[in-house]
Amino acid sequence: MNFIVIGATQGLGYELTKLLLEKGHSVAAGTVETTPPAALTALKEIGNLHIFPADVTNDAQLQAGASACEKFFGGKADALCNVAGVILNGDRTNLIHECDAGELRRTFEVNTIGVILVGKYFYPIIKKGGKLLSVTSEGMDLMSCGTWIPCYSMSKLAATKACGIFNASVQDVDFYAVHPGRMNTEMGRTTAQIEASDSAQGFYGLMTDETPLSRDNWYVDYNGKPMM
Repeated sequence: MNFIVIGATQGLGYELTKLLLEKGHSVAAGTVETTPPAALTALKEIGNLHIFPADVTNDAQLQAGASACEKFFGGKADALCNVAGVILNGDRTNLIHECDAGELRRTFEVNTIGVILVGKYFYPIIKKGGKLLSVTSEGMDLMSCGTWIPCYSMSKLAATKACGIFNASVQDVDFYAVHPGRMNTEMGRTTAQIEASDSAQGFYGLMTDETPLSRDNWYVDYNGKPMM
């Protein structure tokens, strides 16, 4: 099968790319870096891997990346997982009324607008009935409000909603917002409950259809359990 992982440099994206290759699938891995890290490049020794620039805030780069992926596969992809996301330093300490406006804009640009742009440019190269998964977060109940990482929380709520709107708008590809679990990564280490490799195992099942999904329940966790 043919898969795309955007945000493949580290953490969940890297572990998912590695697992898909180990299982014999072809993978196109998108990175924000112009020069991909050596660890990702080394995965070419495992299987059929194409690495391409995929800054989710760059329209032209995403459009070119989608075309390059279709050429690499010689056709359409079976599924895509967009892992790209940020929690900026100030957001970890500032309350919402203390937030830096630049960090707020950057957070939404990556976490929300990035989800929309990836959907816009890549859904046409996903096969009919295929999936486009966007990593969002837990706690998307509109009335459940805390004080920590406000910019991130709001951006992920909007990104989750975007996936549902995509499903209402696009009929031949299924869109899912997926909570990846609280992973032991640079972004989420302080509240970690699982390793990135554990989450990757769950995403593998979602992407390969080993774990059945229904677009009626488009907000799920990494094991396919409905989140609402």
